[in-house]
Amino acid sequence: MKNDTPRPSLVKELFMGFCLGTANIIPGVSGGTFLLVFKIYERVFAIVNRINKGLIVRFAALVFSLAKNLGRNGSGKRLAAFLEETDTLFLFKLIVGALTAILLLSSLMKYLLVHHFVYTYSLFFGLIMLSIIIPVKMLKSLKGPAAFMILLGLALTVFISGSVNPYDKVKIKSDTLERRYQNLYPQGNSGLILQPGKQAGIQADGQFEKGEGQAKQSDLFKFVGKYTIKEYVYAAVCGAVSISAMVLPGISGSLVLILMGAYFDVISAISLLKSGQLDTLAFLCCFGVGIVVGGLLFARLISFVLNRYYTSTMAFLIGLMIGSLHALWPFKRVMIMGQQYVKQDGRILVIENAQIYTNINILPGSGHELVFALVFFLGGCGVMYAFIRAESSQVS
Repeated sequence: MKNDTPRPSLVKELFMGFCLGTANIIPGVSGGTFLLVFKIYERVFAIVNRINKGLIVRFAALVFSLAKNLGRNGSGKRLAAFLEETDTLFLFKLIVGALTAILLLSSLMKYLLVHHFVYTYSLFFGLIMLSIIIPVKMLKSLKGPAAFMILLGLALTVFISGSVNPYDKVKIKSDTLERRYQNLYPQGNSGLILQPGKQAGIQADGQFEKGEGQAKQSDLFKFVGKYTIKEYVYAAVCGAVSISAMVLPGISGSLVLILMGAYFDVISAISLLKSGQLDTLAFLCCFGVGIVVGGLLFARLISFVLNRYYTSTMAFLIGLMIGSLHALWPFKRVMIMGQQYVKQDGRILVIENAQIYTNINILPGSGHELVFALVFFLGGCGVMYAFIRAESSQVS
């Protein structure tokens, strides 16, 4: 059935997609909120809910016909009519805009987390804390079951964030790479090359190269063993879960990735696409498959749950967001790892005296760090307040 909603210009559609991508890469900013602000929330959900096996088969047949006939015999017009009829062209434009934003901003987010962890998390903390207002305004009642679901969501989030220590994750990876290096070079290697700098997710006094030498051109478009099978599978799971959160107003998909301990891995992989390593591409493909499957399956599930158990579901989501503030507290205990082995560009590197942020919250000290953290926290609150005002004006 053809959608009679007035079509905005191509530039505006791509811009809306760019805003959605920006929202989904920043924890605390909900893609669902932007859908409401742009008045396309119901339209996008309607498109996604129409996607089924029959629609996919028909689309594939039209694409095959287009390729076979090279656009002749009206194959191009039939495909265009199909995209117009199902409104999937609009969805495609949004996706293109969103992917553009994610590709452009992933390196920036990685840099901020590596070099300005406290200030970045302070900004995230302010975004999330104020964004809780959105689902609270959508909640119809705070009595009995709703209050219980808020507490349940809060307790679950705190438990998850408290049980997954980033230091343990880094230590397991480092030990695995250390054993691999020792198997390659049982006699050791005296030719260490000092490379001052910092590595992903940690702060280091110095970086040393061991064993595998400089990255070669032959390493491009090859698998270098950067990820394990479990990490590929977990990437797909994270994609499915995060896309389910992205479509809900007030719930951030990036926040879900932080709680699942996958946010930094995902934005790092996106920022490293230019390296040409097949590991990175395969990791993101698994994440993308999870997004597609999760979007098709969970969109219907979420619609069903919200229709049947709206108050309890929104209360549970509010609890998740409140509990996430525990994970986003910017001041964490730092642990020192004497030698951390990492894999980069097809080689094994050793970082000495690596400083790794744990999931253990501490009180902030005094000084300029606290002052700047407060500034970024207030900045996050201000940005989210502007979004809430924009959403309220659109709804009214």
